[in-house]
This record gives sequence, C-alpha cells and structure tokens, in this order.
Amino acid sequence: LGSCLTHPLRAHAFCPSVRLGRARRHRRRPLTMSASAAANSVLPSFLQSRLGDLPSSCHPQLVEVYKKFTFSHEAFEAFEVNNGTLIAENIPVFQAFLEKELLAASKAAAGGAASGSSGRAGGAARRSGGSKPHASSLNAALGAALGLPGRSAATAAAPPAAASASAAADDAAASPEKLTTPGPKRPRQEEEDQLEASTPEPPRKQLQVSLKASVNDGIAIKGVGSAAPVQIEVLGDSTLWTGPRDGAFAWMDESLEDRAADRDRRLAEAEAGLIEAVRARHPEIEDLVVGTVGVPSQAEVVLCGRILCEGLEGRLNERSMLLEGSKTAARGARVQLNVSGCPQVAAFPGQLVAVLGRSGTTGTTFHARDFIAGLDLPPAPAPVAPSCTSLLHALVVSGPFCTRDALDYSPLRQALEHAVQSRPQVVLIIGPFVDANNRMIVNGEAILPGMSEEDEPLGFEDVYNEHVLPMLRKGILELKRVSPNSEVLIVPSLDEALSFHPMPQPPLHVGLAGCLPADSLEPLRRLGVQFLPNPAHISVNGLKISITSADALSPVLRSGLVLRPEERKIEQALRLLLQQRSLFPVLPRDPPQVSEARASALDFPDGAPPDVCIFPSASGSASGAFVDGRLFINPGPLCRPAAMGTFAELYLAPPASAGAGQGLLSERARVDIKSFAEAAR
Repeated sequence: LGSCLTHPLRAHAFCPSVRLGRARRHRRRPLTMSASAAANSVLPSFLQSRLGDLPSSCHPQLVEVYKKFTFSHEAFEAFEVNNGTLIAENIPVFQAFLEKELLAASKAAAGGAASGSSGRAGGAARRSGGSKPHASSLNAALGAALGLPGRSAATAAAPPAAASASAAADDAAASPEKLTTPGPKRPRQEEEDQLEASTPEPPRKQLQVSLKASVNDGIAIKGVGSAAPVQIEVLGDSTLWTGPRDGAFAWMDESLEDRAADRDRRLAEAEAGLIEAVRARHPEIEDLVVGTVGVPSQAEVVLCGRILCEGLEGRLNERSMLLEGSKTAARGARVQLNVSGCPQVAAFPGQLVAVLGRSGTTGTTFHARDFIAGLDLPPAPAPVAPSCTSLLHALVVSGPFCTRDALDYSPLRQALEHAVQSRPQVVLIIGPFVDANNRMIVNGEAILPGMSEEDEPLGFEDVYNEHVLPMLRKGILELKRVSPNSEVLIVPSLDEALSFHPMPQPPLHVGLAGCLPADSLEPLRRLGVQFLPNPAHISVNGLKISITSADALSPVLRSGLVLRPEERKIEQALRLLLQQRSLFPVLPRDPPQVSEARASALDFPDGAPPDVCIFPSASGSASGAFVDGRLFINPGPLCRPAAMGTFAELYLAPPASAGAGQGLLSERARVDIKSFAEAAR
C-alpha cells in the first residue's frame, strides 16, 4: 500500500475525485431540444447515437456534413478505423476524408465507364465529361474497401442506368424515413472483422530490420512463415490472479502478520527439498542430523533457513549475513552465519538455503563448511517439447513502445508490420502500453503526434481508446488475415498507467476494466488475442515458458549478491532463480508491488524449472543465454528512453533424428536479437 500511495500515478487509484491526466475529452452531454429535434429529423440512427458524445454546438456542423455527402454507415466506420472515434475536433478531418474518398470514387467510376463504352456513345460520354459523382459512389468505394457485400467496385463502375438505380437504392436506404435500425453491435463487428480479413493485402514497404546478436545462429530456420497451428496452455492455479470483483482480486487488506505468515509457509514447504539437496551433495554422510536455528549444537548438523542482511538498509556481504529459521521449527530465531569455511557461496537477501556445519558455544553464530544455494536442479529434459514436429517461431516485443518524452507509437506499429511479414506462430506482446514513467503521462500532457500544443491534452483512457487499442486491433487483424494460425499473447505490466494491481497481475482486460469501457478490449478478444497474467506460465506445444514484464534479474544483482568465486555474476544470478524455483525470490520484495497471499503465482508451477524464461532486464544487453540447459531471453525494450530498442525472435527446431543428437534445448533453440533502423521510423 505504501509503494502504491507514493507512486505519482498509483495514488490516483485511491482518490476517485482526482482526474487522470490534466484534461479529458468531452463527456456525454444532454442534447438541447433544438439540436435533438434537428438531428432526429435529418440524421440516421447510427449518427444520432453519437450526438451525445459531441457538444451541442457541433450538431449543426455534423448535419451540414451529412446533407452534403449523405454518407452511409460504412463510410463512417471506415473513417473511425483509420482516424479514431469521431469527436468535435476532427469533424473537419472527417469532412476532408469524405471529400477525398468521393473524388477517388468518382475517378474510379469515370474510368470504369470509359473502359466499358465504345464508339459514339463512349466519345459523347467523354466529351460531356461524365455525370456528376453521386454519394452512392462514395459509399460503394468505401464498402469495397471494407470488404462488405453489395459495395464492390463493380457497382461503382456500373452502366448509367444501373448506377442510377443503385444510387436511388442507396438514397432510399440512407433516408431517415426508411432507415432501419442497425443490427446488434457485436454480431455486426464480427461480420466486419471476417469481411475485412478477406480484403487483399496491399503492397507493403519492406521494413529495415537489423540483426544485433544471435545465439545458435548455426541452426537453420527453414520453414519460417508457414505458421502451423500451435497448442497453448496456461499453467498454474488461475485462482491466484482472479477474484470476484469483475475477475480481479482484492489486495489492500493484507496485514503485516498475514504477509509474514505467507513467507514463513513458503520456507517451511522448502525445508524438505533443501535437506534432500544436502544429502545428494554429501552421500558420504549416512546419519545426517537436522538441527534447529538458534539451538546450540557441537555436532555437525544441517540448518535450513532464509538469508537476511543484518543492516536494514545496507547491502549484503559475508560479514552481515544472518540465517532466519521458520516459525514452525525455530520460532523465527536468527543466528549470525559465518561462511568463511565454505568453498562456494552464492547468497542474496530472501534466499532459501541449507548450510552444513557447527554452531558456536552460545548458539548465536553458525560456522558453515558448505553452503547449498537452493534446491537441486534436475537435468534438462531430452528431448524438449517432443510434440514440436515442425519449426516453432515466436516473436517477442516488450514495452515501452515510445520514447520517454513522447507518445509516438510508430515502433509498435512497425513491430506489428514485422509480424505480418514474418508470420510467426506466436506473437508475445509485453506491456506497458501506456507507460506510467513517460514524462508526458506523469505531467498530464498526453499530446499525440499530429496534435498541436494548443490542443486539449487527452486523458489516459483516451490514449488507450483512440490510439493504442485501435493500432493493436488493426495490426492484429492484418496478421490474422495473412496468418490465421498465429497466436497473439498480451502480458500486462506494473508500469501500466491505468493498471493498479500488484503481482500477480490479472490479465490486461481485467486490470483495465475499472478505467475503460467494458467492451474496449472486446475487439481484440474476438480476434483471438489471449490476455495472460503477470507473471504467466504457459506451455506452447509442450515447451514450458515463464514470462514476466518485470525485471527478474536486476533485483538479485543489486540486493548485494555475495559470490565466491566472484565470476559470471549474471549467469549465477539466473541460476539462482532456477534453484529458488521463483522469478522474484528477493526480500524485501523487489519490485515491491507483490501480494504475499498470492505470491506462489511467482513460483514455477509444480516446482519444476521451465524450459524458457522471458523477461526484459536493464542488467546487461538484450540477449539469450543457456544456463544449466534452460534458456533465458532478454528481448530488451522496444524503445529506450531516447532511442530505438530491440526485440527478440525465438526459433525451435524439431527434435533431431535418432542418433543425431539428444534433442536438448541448447541444440535446437536459436535466439535472434533485432531492432528497427532509425530510418524506418
């Protein structure tokens, strides 16, 4: 609670009267009698429903636009797909859009009439300059662009008699007297998605993508783009990140006693596995004695406990190391831990360990001769994911998706375009989408590209609804059109501006439910997007993957990692995550936004290390690394504070043929770290 209240944006969650952002768009206003009467007599129902979102002063302007162009519902939908929701400020943009489309439709109709005529009739038509373009030509062209039936280009280029009949039918359909009520929004949207997906792909400029680094680049990646279907399963207990409050759980009622009890329960559950790790390392000891922390013993015993730092704010070192026992076995007793006699040490605050040695005469110090840094790591499975009979290709992009001082989301658009071109089977998009650390968001100055400084800043929810979500929907729709079997996964972030839940975070559509309209993310769900919690543990064709948007490596390094011998610090820190069977084992919690009652969601399901761990990290550069047969991928942020960042692509070759290898992950997995060239922005 303290960390949330001190956050410059999280505090808004507890003050409903505080407005998110300096200003918002116009709220729904009641219509005046004159504006309402004029609108009902002129505008069709699909525009009447939008008048409530516009100030009354704009109603006559919209009526004049409709009288001039008599546009249909398809034209209105086409504008909103490309330019966002119609609001007061972009009515002139809407009018310019209609004029441009009408001109294009008239040229197409004139071209069709010229090609279909011959002889004297054709010459007369050309000399007369053709007929005046009608609004039905606009509606037909826009309908064809959306892939709607009855709105094809052939209708726009029909002979004059047929064209006039079609125009009459369009005028009759658009007239207020004969207008019928549109169908329900959801079936209509599903139909448009299906029809839009069948639209032919326009020629696309090749993106400038550069390869920054590669792991196992000798593995061939033939067959990329086939997009064979994959089976995705979410692992773990879903009750840990769900609850009765619109799918979310309550988390502000945890007392200090409850948090301490939850941590102690995890220590007590790990004691048996730690003792087995000692027996496996020292098989020569037949009668292994298990001692109690704080109880003096001159005989050699094994103690299990949690590593703590003696100073409240200092960094851990060999002289400030304490061992705390569980309340069940040792009543929470603590002793000074002397590890000078241990050949190898790898320790950090919060780590669950076992030590072998003897205590002093008073029992306040324990002199260890061996330090067991966690649970034993089982051998890497071979072969990994045997059900992957063809090449598996996954694209991983992680936010932020714009630089620190701007809200330009062109890198996200480029990433979606790259997905359309490369056609991976899995597209993993990791938040934040609206970064709470962005300077424009922190200052409440949400100005998007194309807006001037005189324009009213957007509210945070407007950035989602009018910019981020439409961009995601458009990019994913194009991907589904060229590669229907591609699966899109979205993981939220603690830095999401309107998501206030601690880890484990519920899926994005649940975390944003209280801040955005209920159906804001429904178009993405209809496209097959899977919203995952944070962290998420999944299986892709049998390949076990653990994912989080938070940095799991840096907390171990900056907590005061004690290593002997001191080498390969990053590799050892990653190994400790596997030995602790958790993505975030550091105490005090880092990041601090963790619900202790549900902290088991941060552990690997069933206590088994995954095959692949994916998380962005500020420690080191974006890369892939194999540690004890497991793969760690750091895709890096797509945008750094002032420059373009990186993303990752994972390839998993099918198991090797008999006798050609064991099918280990290190023999089959390839990781490419790529970035978009600055010129492509």
